[in-house]
Amino acid sequence: MKKLLIAVAVLSLGMTACNNQNNTATATEGAEAAAQTTGKIAYFYIDQVVAEYNFAKDKQAEFQAKYDAATKKLTATENAIQKDYTKLQNKVVELQDKVNKVLITRANAETEMQKLQAEEVKIQERINKHQQEAQKVGNELAEEEMVINNQIVNNVYEYVAKLNADLRYDIVLSSTTTGGPVINANPALNITAEIVEALNAAYKK
Repeated sequence: MKKLLIAVAVLSLGMTACNNQNNTATATEGAEAAAQTTGKIAYFYIDQVVAEYNFAKDKQAEFQAKYDAATKKLTATENAIQKDYTKLQNKVVELQDKVNKVLITRANAETEMQKLQAEEVKIQERINKHQQEAQKVGNELAEEEMVINNQIVNNVYEYVAKLNADLRYDIVLSSTTTGGPVINANPALNITAEIVEALNAAYKK
């Protein structure tokens, strides 16, 4: 199965500022207050969340089973068509050999050739039908995969929004373990484990 592709997203969940500052506060106190109410950042690894999220695991397993079954069915049909087409080719060769050796009359050869041509038309119809079915199945699987991706990401985003409803963080970043946007950061700001634990707990219910 193609690995589910989860888009890296940046969740900007708002900035908070203190509106009721004491007019008598000194410049130093104001700077300290500003420092305390800005720059609170957290991040999580979306690929790690997906890898450990039980809902994602179950959905991926279901999709894999459906993908394998569809592939098996389409492959069986294709093999059957190829087998019949090979038989037809062998019949054409045999008929041509009889004609060359004058082992069959021209009239009979023409009759046999017409039958073989009719078989070829039927095989071509089967090929066309198979290609249409393969296209339909491919489109359906692609759509289902996209829905699964969106469900997973939506669940993660909804939890992050709930987590940060009190704006404890000024910004929450979504990154991956294999690249940006977070390249190097304080591990204490990593809330991946918290997100996974909460999502799995909610999924059990």
